Amino acid sequence: MTASLQDKLDSDARAVLDLIEASGRPPLNQLSVAQAREAVCASLAVLGKAPPPVREHDCDIAGPGGSVPVRIYRPLGEAGEAALPALLYMHGGGWMLGDFAYGAWFCASLAQLLGIAVVSVDFRLAPEHPYPAGLDDCMAVLRHLHGHADTLAIEGGRIAIAGDSAGGNLAAVCALMARDEGISLKAQILIYPVTDLLEEQESYARNAEGFGLTADVMRWFKSAYRNGADAADWRVSPLRAERMDAVAPALVLTCGFDPLYAEGNAYAERLARAGVPVLHIQYRDQIHGFLMWAEKVGAAEQALAQIAGELRHRLFA
Repeated sequence: MTASLQDKLDSDARAVLDLIEASGRPPLNQLSVAQAREAVCASLAVLGKAPPPVREHDCDIAGPGGSVPVRIYRPLGEAGEAALPALLYMHGGGWMLGDFAYGAWFCASLAQLLGIAVVSVDFRLAPEHPYPAGLDDCMAVLRHLHGHADTLAIEGGRIAIAGDSAGGNLAAVCALMARDEGISLKAQILIYPVTDLLEEQESYARNAEGFGLTADVMRWFKSAYRNGADAADWRVSPLRAERMDAVAPALVLTCGFDPLYAEGNAYAERLARAGVPVLHIQYRDQIHGFLMWAEKVGAAEQALAQIAGELRHRLFA
């Protein structure tokens, strides 16, 4: 990394990078898939914050590849099984890593802060299940929430979606598909999303290494997920969609020290040009993944509050 960039990096993010370096852990793409999954779990145990107490319920929803596990977070103190507005969450991890634990703090915090149901999807992972398996699972859950909301005590007319990193890619694609299928969404929350698997934008070179997620690790993720699929297909690269109009209002959060910074910014700009209401939040001093590291990165709580504020506005307006 260059000195000029390093000087502008948030001190909490710098401390996290120092911890990762001190651990001696090789880059994820130099590990086996099983080892990489274990490494992400171990990192979250150190960097992540324990979720607040909420009501949790696990169930399965029918999908094209079999049952899709979901975990539903509901606030404490809720009277009975009243129907609540809902947020559908797709976790990060490069479409290869992660499970319910990945976003537990984020999901539980929003459920308790907003008094909503948050539905986390344990979608199928690459390389065992490449595109479109994970996307199919997420859309199956979204369709179920919309069409059978009463079975989960959810308000079918007040649903938003969210995802971080690869989950942000899935959420963005689901928002476009929802528009085309006539499913009305109140908001899409895209947290440092992957939006373009066809071309690498300038932040890939500028933030290639030294800031956690490297360009090489991102290439590893993309190759495993695509597995030969056409990277120009908008269902893989939502930035390549012909139309952006009439999709759900968006919050797009991007980080300055992230290989994905430029493509996230480009997605926010395309949405805005298409007339979609967009709240674009840039954490120019942050690294990819910081939102899930609330135990060590103070900005995570600030970002959570901003996301909660936008969801409150969109779900309860």
